[in-house]
Parts: sequence; structure tokens; C-alpha cells
Amino acid sequence: MTAETPPDADTRDAVLVIVPASPALVLSGDADPAGEGLRAAARGALDRHRDRPVHLVGSRDPRWSTRLHGSFAAWGDSSVDVGAGTHLPELVQRFLLGPQHRDRISDVRGTIGDPAPATLTVVALDGPAGLTPRAPLALIDGGDRIDTWCRSLLSGQCPTPETAGQLRSGGIIEPDLWIELASLHPRDARIHAADTTAGVGRYVAEWGMGA
Repeated sequence: MTAETPPDADTRDAVLVIVPASPALVLSGDADPAGEGLRAAARGALDRHRDRPVHLVGSRDPRWSTRLHGSFAAWGDSSVDVGAGTHLPELVQRFLLGPQHRDRISDVRGTIGDPAPATLTVVALDGPAGLTPRAPLALIDGGDRIDTWCRSLLSGQCPTPETAGQLRSGGIIEPDLWIELASLHPRDARIHAADTTAGVGRYVAEWGMGA
């Protein structure tokens, strides 16, 4: 787990906050000790921009969808309800925002595009899913290298570009949002938290994009 000072952001800037997309962040409780720190880091970053409208960006792949709006029942816990949303990344984002901020959500989509000025864009995605033998994809050769690449990118260090195929080979199940992030040029970038103890790269980062 790591933490760094947040970037300063002009109120006219586009701001991105990157959070994990997997349900473990919401559902694991004591089984995921690192989850508490990740949740705290994510909520701290989101709360710094509490006066902005919110755009939610995450995978809209049907494999992550549920017919039960706002519910985590499809992932094993019907007691967690966030009020709206049918895709897992959006449900996780709404959980992290909390009920007091969900009325600020003005857009939900599957691509980052050109982040809107004066808006908080929350991007939900995970890193490689093969970092330990017990990971969802088991242990994948090259997973550690891709985890390092993800951390470097989120820290604003402009790592050597990777193709979607290379990211998949390193254990990233859905690389498209990572490719989009790599095409952006943040003015400020900080990674607030990172964890791989569950075998999946999970990160919380904050980017100031400029007006």
C-alpha cells in the first residue's frame, strides 16, 4: 500500500480519480484487509472534489451486468444496494461515492474520451489479475512487469507504451481503458494506494488534467 500527496486542481480543471472495479473492494470485509485502505484512499480523493458534477467511466461488458438495479446480489451480497446501476464497475463507483453524492452523477459511459472541464471523472478498472497463484487468472509470467507499468502510468511517469495484446498477456482482462489512460497527458498525477495481495492489481490514483 502506498500513499502520496494529492495534486492541486483548479476548479476549472478536468479531474480523474481512478479506483478499482472488482467487487472485493465492497464485499470482502475482514477477508480483504487491504480493502479498507483502498476504500479510504478512494473516498478521500473523491471527497476532495465534492462540489463537481461526476462522470462514471467503466466497462459496460455484458459479463459484468445484472438485472437487479443497484444491487450486488449477483456477486453474493443482496444487502448492498447503491440505488442504481446495472454494471459492476458502476456499482463499485456508486458505493464509493456514497448516497450523499450520487445525485451529482450526470453521465455514465464505457470510455474516457475527452474528460470534461470542471468535472470529476471516476474511472473504474483493475490491473493484472495473475499476480499470485491464487489470483483469478492464477500466476501469469509478466504480471509483475505489467503491474509496474500500471503504477508508473498512474504516477504520471510516462512508461514505455504497451499494446492491448501485451496488457492482456500480462493479465489485464480488459485493457481498453488502460490504453485510453496512456493516451492522456495529466498535468498532475499521484497514486494514493496500491495493492496486490489478492493477486489483482488494485490502485487509487488522482489526475489533474488542466482546463
